[in-house]
Amino acid sequence: MRPLTTVHVTHEACEKIGGIGAVLEGMITSPVYAASVGRTILIGPLFNHFGVPGPQRLGSEGEVLYSSLDDIDEIGLAARMRPIEWAFNVAIIYGRRRFTDPGSGRAGEAEVVLIDVFRINRERVDQFKLRLWEAFGLDSTRYEGDWGFEEYVRLAEPAFHAAMAILRPEELPAVLLSHEFMGLPTVFKAVLDGHRAFRSVFHAHECSTARHLVERHPGHDLAFYNTLHAARAEGLDVEQVFGDLSYHFRHALVRRAHVCDAIMAVGTLVAEEIHFLDHHFDHHQIDLVHNGIPAWSITLDERLRSRALLQGWAQQAVGFTPDLLLTHVTRPVVSKAIWRDFLVCDRLESRLAADGRRALLVVLTSAGGTRRPQDARQMAEEYGWPRAHREGYPDLVGPEIDLAREIERFNAHHHAVQAVLVNQFGWSGPLVGDAGTVMDFADLRRGADAEFGMAAYEPFGISPLEPLASGAVCVVSSVCGCRWFVESAAGGAAPENVVIADFTRWDGPRDLDTLRAIGRPERDAVEAAVAETVAARLHQVLPRTDEDRQRLLELGQSIVPRLGWDAVLKEHLLPTLRRLVGE
Repeated sequence: MRPLTTVHVTHEACEKIGGIGAVLEGMITSPVYAASVGRTILIGPLFNHFGVPGPQRLGSEGEVLYSSLDDIDEIGLAARMRPIEWAFNVAIIYGRRRFTDPGSGRAGEAEVVLIDVFRINRERVDQFKLRLWEAFGLDSTRYEGDWGFEEYVRLAEPAFHAAMAILRPEELPAVLLSHEFMGLPTVFKAVLDGHRAFRSVFHAHECSTARHLVERHPGHDLAFYNTLHAARAEGLDVEQVFGDLSYHFRHALVRRAHVCDAIMAVGTLVAEEIHFLDHHFDHHQIDLVHNGIPAWSITLDERLRSRALLQGWAQQAVGFTPDLLLTHVTRPVVSKAIWRDFLVCDRLESRLAADGRRALLVVLTSAGGTRRPQDARQMAEEYGWPRAHREGYPDLVGPEIDLAREIERFNAHHHAVQAVLVNQFGWSGPLVGDAGTVMDFADLRRGADAEFGMAAYEPFGISPLEPLASGAVCVVSSVCGCRWFVESAAGGAAPENVVIADFTRWDGPRDLDTLRAIGRPERDAVEAAVAETVAARLHQVLPRTDEDRQRLLELGQSIVPRLGWDAVLKEHLLPTLRRLVGE
């Protein structure tokens, strides 16, 4: 079999920002991927226009080989790129980026193409938008005022031509992957003009429409998923149930993804959500391709060393040394349902108090990016950050404000369980106000006794399972895509170290009108009952001794190889790509 060539359109082409970046990292650093894929090309828009020296435009792990912005052409690429740049009035940067998995030390490499579309030829863009309307019924004029839509429509044609310029005939057909909605305009261009050169894939890391509805409905996941299942049983699609959603540009793009040659969904529910979008998906095969989970090896001594570092930081930051370290690494958005952490911790309070134990919940999240080490140090010295907070940057901004208030209220009425908001992106001594302690994000993962992830919408959930290999107990909601993956790997049921919180359990009437009308009171009642169940289970399985930690570590280490990227690639992703290119 010839090596595959993959072209990925993503906003994380030169920097790991979130989940898609983690997927690319896990994929590209896998030896299974390297053995089957000859070339990997990442394409995205150029975000940083100012203050970045030309050789650094692809980040600290990148090497710029061509940049018309900086008069760099190390490999004679101008003859192929300049005509595209002149035709569309764009600038192109090309180079290589090295990927490293910090947990395993694995490494890989990909080519990167960034395109500056800010001054693009508007007549060409308008002509492309007309073609999108004529072929797919996509009315771009409704969304072009939103840069999240406009930027990726502008990217589509120059991205297509740049890929064609660097691909060799023997590498075709290449697989063109749209990671989420961002790459769909480029896929639409390939469907219209490049059907012989590309096989197109929509890689659904989520269903944007489902997230939109879950976050905005007062019943959140309780209302949405019960409504979805009832509506699907009656043969209805999402707009027949929830009304016109064409105002939402992500919905408008994703509901047209049925034109792709294949759709890959990261979770069982994501596949069902996409089927729910439009009847065009009724007979479309959706391949289930889970994300991989970090499968690093760790010893008990390493775990205890990280745990001691975190306990030392906790003593300095919050004034006590916790017996149990609970963590939640997340984004501060409604879909993550962080309030459920405090419901569970409230029910843990009396149980831990009776044991004579104390726990600290560390919520690591940021709405303000990475705070500078000097700012973290100053806030810590001036008023005791992160235990204490003040509104305004470099401290609390946006949704961090309400979260800090919720934690303050919680701490005022609890002793055995306390919580601290670390509003920071990343984890190290200098970043969390303790410049004298040498620790990193891996220590946070290795030292945690439990990780919370009881989201209302979570298409997969890499983060909630990351500490599994280190012996942590992972608490995830029943709608998390990773739930089915773990259950399958464990033989059909969740293992002891994974606690499933089912916030969609509904015992009331199941007609559509009732389900759509589920609101805050009904959700509060369900959440209270589930929190009690989860707290009781968590109290049973949380470690009390180092012997318990050793046992949980061995259990985690026995499961994660079946959840790692090597297994996902070998059993799911690569067979799907091979099928597309006819092998």
